[in-house]
Amino acid sequence: MSKQDLLLVMIAISGELPSEMAEVIIGSASYTAAVITRLKQEGYILARSQSGYKGYVLRAKGKRYVLSEYERETAFFLQGAAETSHVKSETTKRLRLHRMSKAWVFFWKTGIPVFRNEKPELFGAASENGRGNTAYYGSLEFKGRTDAIKGSRACGILLSGGSGYIVYHSLSQRMRWAKKMERSIRSWAERESMKSGELLRMDAVVMGDTMEFLNELLTSDGGRKGDLFQVDDIYEHYYYIPMDREALIQVVLLADAGKRKKLFRFLCTALSQREDTKYQVSAGRDREGNPAYFCYELDMLHLLRVKQELEWRQEGSIFCFSYQRSVLELFFGKEAKYCEIVPGKAMEYLSQ
Repeated sequence: MSKQDLLLVMIAISGELPSEMAEVIIGSASYTAAVITRLKQEGYILARSQSGYKGYVLRAKGKRYVLSEYERETAFFLQGAAETSHVKSETTKRLRLHRMSKAWVFFWKTGIPVFRNEKPELFGAASENGRGNTAYYGSLEFKGRTDAIKGSRACGILLSGGSGYIVYHSLSQRMRWAKKMERSIRSWAERESMKSGELLRMDAVVMGDTMEFLNELLTSDGGRKGDLFQVDDIYEHYYYIPMDREALIQVVLLADAGKRKKLFRFLCTALSQREDTKYQVSAGRDREGNPAYFCYELDMLHLLRVKQELEWRQEGSIFCFSYQRSVLELFFGKEAKYCEIVPGKAMEYLSQ
């Protein structure tokens, strides 16, 4: 698939693709500008810029082209009553499409299958090529199954082996959050996985535009009306992933239990003492005798527990990826010791 066609397919499954995602897909600023100009001039796409948000949508000619060339990938989204076939102009609906689109592009960038011809049916029966594979499913692929979850803010579901994650994207502001609805989608997903032959515990992945936005989510009190996101007890884990190229390693760790364990065990070699108690917040003691906290997965519930313990102990070592340090330093304070993990070197080690 050419870069131009890939862009058209991504717009098709997104409904409206945020303008900044075009370069992420194509990979070159100059080539992206040329492709966008050509597609607009030839009538394949339309640029929309309203309320400060710019995006690209398919015109009738573009829809006909992708349906003729890539029917398996796009027919579900462009035919019938699919939401992406009826793109609305209201800002709130456009932003919902932007959230879903950014999740599509990010997981595609990690190499995780996102197109319908590349992955098994969601919660399909166990088979050699079915359940157990890593794949991402957008909300349009499952919300039509029941009215009970249609109001959820979820953008999709990521499945990988024995792990399952409900994926949210908050962009750069706290998203609306109704605990009853989000609890419903977790219960539904776990129930559907059990029907397919394997009960998966569903955790949450919360994505955001920047690493800095994590601090706002961690300190959120739900807003004046209590209807905005805050870390609660619906999920056992809330993993924050910023829209950062280096953060791809976080997806690799969530999607591959073997690599996750490998990195954990390697980091444990830097400790003088391990602590394996189930409810222990620290991973052990560093070589100076300070409590060591592994924070690189950005599990927000864990980060809140670490902060509480640091305030009590007044000492500790924070293990994190280098791109995470400045924000965690702001949250935990500069009194703690920070041990940076270089994402590139970690990826090399995990691929060995």
